Amino acid sequence: MSETRGKKRLNRGESAVVGSVSPARFKPIRHVLFLMTCCIALGSCDGNSANPDRYDDVRIVTKSSHPIHPGASSDQRFGSNRPVRPADERQDGPQLAYTLPDGWIEVPLTTMRRINVLVAGDSATECYLTVLPGGGSLRANLDRWCQQMQQPPISDEALEELTRTTLLGAEAVRFEIDGTFSGGIQGKPVKDARMIAYVLPVGDTTVFLKATGPRTVLQPESEALDQFATSIHLKNRNAPPASTSSLRWEVPSGWQVDSPRPMREVTFITGPEARCWITLLGGDGGGPLANTNRWLSEMGQDPISTTQLAELPTTECLGGEATIIESTGSYASMGSTAQDGWALIGLIRTLPDQTVFIKMVGPEAEVEAARDSLTELISSLEVTR
Repeated sequence: MSETRGKKRLNRGESAVVGSVSPARFKPIRHVLFLMTCCIALGSCDGNSANPDRYDDVRIVTKSSHPIHPGASSDQRFGSNRPVRPADERQDGPQLAYTLPDGWIEVPLTTMRRINVLVAGDSATECYLTVLPGGGSLRANLDRWCQQMQQPPISDEALEELTRTTLLGAEAVRFEIDGTFSGGIQGKPVKDARMIAYVLPVGDTTVFLKATGPRTVLQPESEALDQFATSIHLKNRNAPPASTSSLRWEVPSGWQVDSPRPMREVTFITGPEARCWITLLGGDGGGPLANTNRWLSEMGQDPISTTQLAELPTTECLGGEATIIESTGSYASMGSTAQDGWALIGLIRTLPDQTVFIKMVGPEAEVEAARDSLTELISSLEVTR
């Protein structure tokens, strides 16, 4: 980036705030329309702004959008009588598809739940998938879930040893805990309960699949639940013949384009371990402050205030000013082992109807060596539509 109107360049040795991200080794889910689906779903949510952390609380459905069939037959589950998604679901984007285990029953979706089923058809259970911008750290979610189950937080050692499994074709973390569930169906506690949750970070968004109910019901359904999670995928309808990205860029000299990743426009290999990627989200993508603080949290840094955010340096990007976030330290995400001596350079550019996130992370020396190339990438960006 060249110096424009007195704004700060990404100069060597200059650090704006503080942090990094070692990209997860996701298997490709090549369809950026999934991003659009998630953003539309989230944009229509009417969550409680006074208590934003309680995004997975039980929602009471007063009117079903389709019939509920307790003890449904195979024909009802898999044939023409199977409950369907609401008529207002997007018809021009990818659709969440999955294989419903025998005896499980679909129930109406809500503004927060993109999949909503009863485990083994038992009305005392629930299993749902949600997609949230940011979504909080793995530790924060586990602590909250332990509290919901009236159990103490798990140790750091137990967190690092959590099982890895597959969700939406990518590597997710699986968490299981028994206790008394304080947020059960219709707000009623469930004694001798079990919770099984899957957490998948996808770019700057997090996907959650969470099942709760009596332990005696979930325990024998554990394998079926894992198979259900593995079966969830995106089913493309009218897939475009070419890339649907609304951005154009030039690959900096010496960089290589990595394999596709969920929710990313592109991922670059910038060094032996360093990676840089671009994420495009609708609207404000959760807001610059929330995303900045999430990045800093990944680097083990304290959050900043709105005033501090306004004081961060900016640089020209896509015809306007992008906020620059820099940090060095020890990076850890989703319970992974901390990577000492890592660095992060991130930029956030808010456009009228979408937000561009550029993030480069890796060992400090590799990130520093790629600084000029990052400037070239940012300068080359164009909006194609």
